[in-house]
Amino acid sequence: MPLLAPVSHIGFHELAGHPLVMPTQPRPVRYRCELYARIDGPEGQVKARVLEMSETGAFLEEASGFEDQQVGDEGSMTLALPGGEPWTGQFRVTRHGSSRRELRNPRVEHITIAARGYGVEFVSLEDEELERLRDFLELLELR
Repeated sequence: MPLLAPVSHIGFHELAGHPLVMPTQPRPVRYRCELYARIDGPEGQVKARVLEMSETGAFLEEASGFEDQQVGDEGSMTLALPGGEPWTGQFRVTRHGSSRRELRNPRVEHITIAARGYGVEFVSLEDEELERLRDFLELLELR
């Protein structure tokens, strides 16, 4: 009987019959956040909420004027980061999905709802812009 080994996001593989396939690099840490970005896309400029960020991409909540995106669609997003000029990054839509968004209510704590949106991957980031993004993500980690 072949041995089976669980591999978290890849599935089950038979160790005896197949080489174990592991990702070459770990997935970057995603940080929960709630900030607004200006999205420049085929429909023009819209304001959309960023619910998660990493150094390789983000999750953008669906918004009026930023819906019906297709995998492969491209655009740019601009964020007001602390301590400098606005940060701009080019992105490509990689998935449709949902994330969680916290509702703020003075009488109740920790209410979250599902928010529909799009996973995007950053493309063509300049080294300086990547460093600024990493600095911002460090701030998110410290909060």
